[in-house]
Amino acid sequence: MNKALQDGTIRKERISDQIKSILKQSILDGHFKPGDKFPPEVEIAQKYNVSKVSAREALREMETEGLIQKKRGIFGGSFIAEPGSEKMVDVVINSYLFGGISASDLAEFRRILEPGLAKLAAKRRTSEDLAAMEKCIEDIDVSIKEGRPDQTKAIGFHRLIADACHNRFISGLMEALVTVFQQVLAKTPDLETAKKDIQYNRLFFKYIKERDGKKAEQVMTEHFDTLDEIIKKEMNKKKKG
Repeated sequence: MNKALQDGTIRKERISDQIKSILKQSILDGHFKPGDKFPPEVEIAQKYNVSKVSAREALREMETEGLIQKKRGIFGGSFIAEPGSEKMVDVVINSYLFGGISASDLAEFRRILEPGLAKLAAKRRTSEDLAAMEKCIEDIDVSIKEGRPDQTKAIGFHRLIADACHNRFISGLMEALVTVFQQVLAKTPDLETAKKDIQYNRLFFKYIKERDGKKAEQVMTEHFDTLDEIIKKEMNKKKKG
């Protein structure tokens, strides 16, 4: 056991970091579950014989990392956060906006990732997954017929494929990637591009419904040739703008 937990005190250097490590370990050890209320800073400071400022800083860092959530009001306090994809989305978006990762870099990663996801979705999909995909295609089709193709929904179809894999990490990662591409390709595409894109979505749906993973994987690979062209057009527009 960590000596800090045995004697209730910790070394004086990097106090907030050490408190944070101990508190994180208590979560990993199962002493707290998602939704449980976490000890307040006063209690933490007393238990580990440190200042409230150090305890507060440790809790602040845990909140930044998405481990706890603070709630206001009479029943407020710090609560263990439910697992979610919000932080993953933030990391990917910030990496794109500030970290020097380009849309082409992310597209290349998707080209490697998504054919395998399409194949897995064909194996694991449920009737509910198919219903969500079908509804998405219908909505995209309506927007095209109205002359206002919805690129957000078109890209969102890929998140539905990821969800059909029934793997929480895959869903969270794809939500992050899709969110970035919805920003990159936010402008309304031309009708020709939108019509080509929905044809791919229909093929994905067809082969996933038929549980033909090999075909779904193949079509997804072909799809990224089209996506590369779209990204290049958007990047050229931004450079000229």
